Amino acid sequence: MKQRLFIFLILGILILSADLIFNDESEDKITIFESEINSLIGTWVDQVGREPTIQEVDGIIKQLLDEEILYREAIKLGLDKNDIIIKRRLAQKIGFLRQEADSSLPSEKEVNDFYNQNTKKYFVDKRITFSHIYFSESKDQEVEAERALNLIRSGAVETDFGEPFLLGKNFSAKSISEIERSFGKEFSEVIQSIVPQEWSGPLNSEYGSHLIFVNSISESFTPALEEIKNIVVSDVILEKQNNSVKEYLKELRSKYQIEILADLNETPE
Repeated sequence: MKQRLFIFLILGILILSADLIFNDESEDKITIFESEINSLIGTWVDQVGREPTIQEVDGIIKQLLDEEILYREAIKLGLDKNDIIIKRRLAQKIGFLRQEADSSLPSEKEVNDFYNQNTKKYFVDKRITFSHIYFSESKDQEVEAERALNLIRSGAVETDFGEPFLLGKNFSAKSISEIERSFGKEFSEVIQSIVPQEWSGPLNSEYGSHLIFVNSISESFTPALEEIKNIVVSDVILEKQNNSVKEYLKELRSKYQIEILADLNETPE
């Protein structure tokens, strides 16, 4: 705590020094706000894990001054013109400012209305947890799989069978769409009807044949509003912020006249 107070004392001296360098009469006066320096020190602490020394604070302020000086010189030289990256960053920044201006908590009615109008958004798909034994694609893949299944049902250890599989052996709480992406449509459809807690198969995929042990199946459902209220509130705020930017743009578009001119430097073919 004492170190932080001492740092702020030094900050005052450094800021005063900067003010003397860039005096009030100069058009190029640079003003540094304490909140800006505090923010930079906070970022330093988060990244380094300790308070900066006096010399390091001095370096932080000098870097801030150098960046401001270079920025102003770049603007004077018109380096911000026709630069798509700078345009995008500035457009993003004003968009963020508009969003922050509309971040108030929604009313209960707004939350309820949003939830009722967007129940599909919160639908939880059926999920399956399963293990499999893999037999690579060959003319005898199904015969080998059926033989292994019979031996396992007779008491053999399942780890004695099959081959390594690129995606692994165990799959936890996978949605039907995820299973389809990994194994194919037919596999994802058939696995839903497999009896849990016993080895079944063989089930064919795009890679070969599989013996399947379904541990559990959780049916699809739509959670009640009370269960996901914090998520819905965040979604309402985000929608309001996005709408705020859209309305702001709509308002601004009416103030601008758009024209498209041919590039005079471009030579016709």
